[in-house]
Amino acid sequence: MDLQFHSPEGQLLEERVLPQTLIPHFQVVDDGYFVSKRDFEFGQLTYRFGADGAIESSDTLDIGECFYSFVMNGMPQLLSLQFDIVSDHWRVRTVVYRFDQNAALTDSTLLREFELEPGENNAGYTFHYDHGVLTIVSGSVTPGAPLNEFRVWLTTYDGESTYAAEPWDPGPLPPEAYVTMWGIVRRANGQFVLAAFVRNDLVKKIWFMGLESDGVFNSNIHIQETDTTRTLNGLQLAEIAGSVVYSFTEITLDGSLGGGAQVAAFPMDWLLNAPDASPSLPNDLAISVAPNPFNAQATLTFTIDRPGFASLGIYDVLGRAVAELEAGEFAPGTYRTYWSAENSASGKYFARLTTASASRTVPIILTK
Repeated sequence: MDLQFHSPEGQLLEERVLPQTLIPHFQVVDDGYFVSKRDFEFGQLTYRFGADGAIESSDTLDIGECFYSFVMNGMPQLLSLQFDIVSDHWRVRTVVYRFDQNAALTDSTLLREFELEPGENNAGYTFHYDHGVLTIVSGSVTPGAPLNEFRVWLTTYDGESTYAAEPWDPGPLPPEAYVTMWGIVRRANGQFVLAAFVRNDLVKKIWFMGLESDGVFNSNIHIQETDTTRTLNGLQLAEIAGSVVYSFTEITLDGSLGGGAQVAAFPMDWLLNAPDASPSLPNDLAISVAPNPFNAQATLTFTIDRPGFASLGIYDVLGRAVAELEAGEFAPGTYRTYWSAENSASGKYFARLTTASASRTVPIILTK
């Protein structure tokens, strides 16, 4: 692996060749750089680089695979998730390793250790550091017919204390579905938005879930459909101006980059300040658009799963309302409405169906 350092003007200052490793961790610390990577032969390698790109110190550690790096109180830190089998089930340990500015290990803290039930398996993880707090999310799933049950394990660490939320289940997955990717963002007030990419052979969705400051699901869920002919590669979340801004890359099933990068947003209040409600089954509430893409008028067909108020609107990629198509009391059933977009510019939009208990979102492409 080649590591290069450049001046602000773009001049190459130094180039170093590191041993064969996976993707490295990189942090700016004081007037230099902290670099760490797992080497297949030697273990975890840590380096202290000066501002000129020269290696000032290094170390080799046997601490297992580290998945995330961050800087807390001016010092670099590495996060490790360790999985091992105890009897007939998995044990998961979350450890933070702290380093000084010379890339030397100073100490470590076991943040959480828990054991899964027999038959329960790891279902991915994600990490986020912001507002001085590290957030770790780990998922677990127990396959079973006809539904998969999964749990979410959320842990936070502020450098002094650790909070471990009780594991919770946000609701059953679609039949034979599984979670392939997670993302999370934490607000300054401690609330979270958690995202999970849920898929099976016929379903590909992003579930967005609202979490209160104690890390517990508030029962509000927002679901975006994604193109079933493509697969998702990468999921990132951020908070900008009170909205959840998220990006992902869709790749066509033949492995080409035909899908491209997608960026969208919706207001955090859709999840965090809405009344709590028990989520309905993901397959009970539905919305479809045809034709899609369209150039003048689109037909929207939507299914309501239970009696009550429902609304259907069109939003742009920043989450701003463009048109309200339906709003009122509905009995359970399937309905049809239309969006005439003569006054809207070409581009990507989202149709959002909302009830008291859940919401569904599908992308729409307008071409003129």
